[in-house]
Amino acid sequence: MKKPFLLFVLSVLLSSCETSSELLFNELPNDGWKQSQWETFTYRNRLINNEVSLNWILRHDNDYSYANIFFIAELTTPKGIMYHDTLNYRLANADGSWLGTGMYVHELSLPYVERFLFEEPGNYLFRLRPAVRPNNRIVADSLLVGLHQIGLEIRTLSDD
Repeated sequence: MKKPFLLFVLSVLLSSCETSSELLFNELPNDGWKQSQWETFTYRNRLINNEVSLNWILRHDNDYSYANIFFIAELTTPKGIMYHDTLNYRLANADGSWLGTGMYVHELSLPYVERFLFEEPGNYLFRLRPAVRPNNRIVADSLLVGLHQIGLEIRTLSDD
């Protein structure tokens, strides 16, 4: 008698902790991502005071020649307020093995903003471009090969 009740309570608790997320993906050019090229994501927020976490999702293969990636990120609110960030993410371990999931195409979730409040309804604009250069050179490669897709995950935070 107690076991079914406990299972019921546990399932209610777990379902109340669920979060929802929306994924927005852009395909990157087959010949490589130009470091001057911005990838743009538009998210239409319909709720006021909707708190979320924001993550970039990167999909790359073994042709990507760096162990990390730098991004320049911009976020613009419906009122035109702009936020800028320079982001650095490690993609490989010291032994050269890739982080993330996948065998031929590796996918990583890269944290962007742990808690962000969509304060108003309307379109939020996210822009991202790479900013990678080798340690031994001042000039960066103009094209990054081996990158397939970049995405933005908008995960609604639960009201815990």
